[in-house]
Amino acid sequence: IFEPNTTKNKFYNMKKIFIIFICLLPFIGFSQFKIKFREMEKVENPNFNNYDKLVFEATSFVFSNPMNPKSEEFFYAVKIAQFWMNKDTEFGMPIFGEFYNKLTKENNQQFFYTLAMMHYNLVQKIEKNRVIKFVKVEGVKFSDLPEVREVQYEGAKILLDYAKQKENNLILNNDMQIYIDANENGKLQELMFK
Repeated sequence: IFEPNTTKNKFYNMKKIFIIFICLLPFIGFSQFKIKFREMEKVENPNFNNYDKLVFEATSFVFSNPMNPKSEEFFYAVKIAQFWMNKDTEFGMPIFGEFYNKLTKENNQQFFYTLAMMHYNLVQKIEKNRVIKFVKVEGVKFSDLPEVREVQYEGAKILLDYAKQKENNLILNNDMQIYIDANENGKLQELMFK
């Protein structure tokens, strides 16, 4: 005899519903970053100040998760940040120097370093209410400006902390391992700006 109101039957029905939901999740799931990217992309002349929090969410997501180009969420988080790399933002990303040149383009190391500098700038802006500007000083090389070095150094630390974790899948070259060791020994700044 079937008794529909027994605890055993309620549990069984809930279990069936849960299994069906889990099976359908890949088909009904969607990437929040994908939707936001598509909306942002439609704006004719987007203003960075309207999207800085979104870019911060995206770079935070990237540096909190393993690199996985097959993940739609990861892919669109990177696309959101990349969208702004060649657009007008209120801060610069000094992509030059010995550290930058030792990173490989083929393994996306240079790209992720630029992303790390962008993330550092956004942390300063959103969490500390500080916008880092590079103001030329007469008699001082641009590369020696304290703000330029700060962004390069802090970006390098973000990248190296991410790269040293094997599960993040960022391919290392020999030079990068030297910088990771220097970072862990407190000698990164000395090595970068010798």
